Amino acid sequence: MESHLSSTLQLREYSPEDFGRLWELDQRCFSAQIAYSRRELAYYLRSKTAICLVAWHTQQIVGFVVGHADPRGFGHVITLDVEPSERRSGIGSSMMQALEERFEQASCKSVLLEVAVNNREGLNFYKKHGYSVLKILPRYYPGDVDGLLMGKRIRKDVQTRC
Repeated sequence: MESHLSSTLQLREYSPEDFGRLWELDQRCFSAQIAYSRRELAYYLRSKTAICLVAWHTQQIVGFVVGHADPRGFGHVITLDVEPSERRSGIGSSMMQALEERFEQASCKSVLLEVAVNNREGLNFYKKHGYSVLKILPRYYPGDVDGLLMGKRIRKDVQTRC
């Protein structure tokens, strides 16, 4: 399925008209305690450092990713959402790769993200993409669920002097 999907999947920049559909997708992807409220999602999308890519397949939104390029030199993945029926098709991998490329263009050297300790699918996904656990975040999520801070170096320091 991934090879067929890769020829028809399109990634594009977020447009404000997408907001309602992205919020609805976030509600389907996460439990009510973890999914973003409309206000929270709008906050992340309005930031000057926000990067949001939307995945389209067969004329509909099938995923999106939101990140922030921090001026201190790191990218922060805010959320990665893939339509539940489309998971394991390569959409998440395509969006993560594109987001990491945007972070590199913004001079980020590394990427950070948080994932719940009980989100095995997410944890395995990020490990598969080269992310490592940096530290435990006690009671980070609702219900006193611990989070994991994960990170990945995406750019080595380049020496310009001989």
